[in-house]
Amino acid sequence: MYTTDKLDCRHTYRAKKVVLATGYYDVPNMLNVPGEELPKVLHYYKEAHPYYNHDVAVIGAKNSAAIAALELWWTGARVTLIHRGAGISDRVKYWIKPNIENRIKNDEIRGFFHSRVTEITSDAIRLETPDGPKVLKNDFVFALIGYQPDLAFLNATGITLDPQTKRPFTDPDTLESTRSGVYLAGVIVAGMHTNEIFIENGRFHGELIARSIASKIST
Repeated sequence: MYTTDKLDCRHTYRAKKVVLATGYYDVPNMLNVPGEELPKVLHYYKEAHPYYNHDVAVIGAKNSAAIAALELWWTGARVTLIHRGAGISDRVKYWIKPNIENRIKNDEIRGFFHSRVTEITSDAIRLETPDGPKVLKNDFVFALIGYQPDLAFLNATGITLDPQTKRPFTDPDTLESTRSGVYLAGVIVAGMHTNEIFIENGRFHGELIARSIASKIST
């Protein structure tokens, strides 16, 4: 196998076994609206402080969006949360969900539900809401509407995927894939069903893989 570094230099590595634990944050889901290519549109949230005293829109209503909206608000941003559904997802952590819902209820964070962004400009965003079109002043957009694993990379390695769920075929006892010697660990094992694997059960993957590799190396 080989990698390419930031200077576009290729490095070759030799190994008898390979473990892929790439997660599912490689490819963000896109809004597919005009203006999404603007540099102010971000698909990953890291920290809140650079957005102090700015008008920030957070799109989404699951854990990533809820946490980002709260941290941005705590740090002094003027936050608007936008979601096409009816409310904050029931999958949001139990200590986060009531917090974000109370901030919206108290108008500390503006909430637009059953709404979607139709266009992003340099200083505003356009929404379609149940009350009709709206234009909001905006400095930054966090489009936190989910991610997908790098399926092209998995296919390139010769791993077979279920056509419907995009779940890689693996041996449940060893997590070895259909490509001999290549193992998968973490949420990538679940394909598009990312809610099936958490820290609580994914942490056992390493033990299964290590046991399998040890048995094959010793024989």
